Amino acid sequence: MSLERKVLQIIVVLFFTLSSLSCNSNGKLILAGSAAFESSGFSMLTNTTKHSYGQAFSHEAVVIKNSSFCFDFLFGIVPELNQQGSHGMAFVISPTRGLPGASSNQYLGLFNETNNGKSSNNLIAIELDIHKDQEFGDIDDNHVGININGLRSVLSAPAGYYDDEDGSFKNLSLVSGKVMRLTIVYSQPDKQLNVTLSPVGSSVPPLQQPLLSLNRDLSPYFLDEMYYGFTASTGSTGAIHYMLNLFTSLEAEHTALDISVIPILPPYPDKVSVRTRTVLAVFLTLAVIAAFIASWIEVLEEWGIQYGPRTEIFNATKGFMEKQLLGRGGFGQVYKGMLPVSDAEIAVELTSNGSSQGFERVSS
Repeated sequence: MSLERKVLQIIVVLFFTLSSLSCNSNGKLILAGSAAFESSGFSMLTNTTKHSYGQAFSHEAVVIKNSSFCFDFLFGIVPELNQQGSHGMAFVISPTRGLPGASSNQYLGLFNETNNGKSSNNLIAIELDIHKDQEFGDIDDNHVGININGLRSVLSAPAGYYDDEDGSFKNLSLVSGKVMRLTIVYSQPDKQLNVTLSPVGSSVPPLQQPLLSLNRDLSPYFLDEMYYGFTASTGSTGAIHYMLNLFTSLEAEHTALDISVIPILPPYPDKVSVRTRTVLAVFLTLAVIAAFIASWIEVLEEWGIQYGPRTEIFNATKGFMEKQLLGRGGFGQVYKGMLPVSDAEIAVELTSNGSSQGFERVSS
């Protein structure tokens, strides 16, 4: 890695760390599942583990019932395969800090088979879905949706944004591996929820036309105190979901962000590197086993030098014949024998089953 690239990464980490400290109202996130704080300074909701989910929720609750609010954050999804991953991530407003019992795969770490769609969930989520699930009526495998208490979106649209200059729609790939921005603005007086997706770059102007606009009073779905957070899940195809930074406000306005340095997300880990680590682990295990066997053989050789080989003792006692029996010792029967080379008389105690002792020369 070049020196310039290292310096750039350090600048990016410092920028987003300082931004998080100054703009995130509650700061601390509580992690669950596969979520972790990545070494580069980003929050990683999922890793390379298949069929897993991760959650990151605010440490403190916020009071947003009957109030306007704005949540603005940067995120990125790095897929295992080129332009293909599963299943996606979501921004969540929940009555609990974390979602116990949530499932992976198509449930995005939000719900499970039994509680999906129940009104008692009191949960609103903005999904960034990268897998088309027919059971939830998904429009495609690259869309943004507004979900209330379940995974069937009340409103959804293909991922993209409207160009302010000519009003044309520009597609965005959620699995491009690039950093993007999602802005969620709710106006309580207007009873309107606007969701805007946009690329991150100095040339991108503040967007005026939202991707999704839902005219509905959200207050009935909120309790007096709510938590906000992020969830993500993987299926048979991997994807690493990053949450880079979060900006919150209790005003219904689009935050103006000055992002002079565009962060670069790490690539999906190469299978070769994973295979290499596996091979090294196998070789290390074999080396430990070989070292153990070598030390065991050395112990046997030392025993043979001190007491003679087992076959020599067996022959000296004529196969522990009954007529060679002298009596019984502390650990077993004692036999007399004659070493063939030196004609030295010996007594050998043959230990009984369950004894921790081995062959022992008693006298010579």
